[in-house]
Amino acid sequence: LYSHWRFTEKVDYLRVLGALDESDPASPQVLVPNYIMARPNCLESSNLYAICCRNECEDLMGHLETNIGDSMAEPQKIVELVSALPSD
Repeated sequence: LYSHWRFTEKVDYLRVLGALDESDPASPQVLVPNYIMARPNCLESSNLYAICCRNECEDLMGHLETNIGDSMAEPQKIVELVSALPSD
């Protein structure tokens, strides 16, 4: 898949954003939702306020995180929870 996007953020910057998972030091990973919803990705309409879009999936993810209650879950449990999610 070709993409014209080039992500060049430094590790320190991602860490400050809360968008870097370093739980495995040998393989740090970007937490994509944290990266996308970070303040620098908001529209700075003035020096008084910024406009940040609400992530419509946040409530659904919150529901899953609450019900899973751990960093890992069996696929079947995830399937059951996702199947029962209310969405439009």
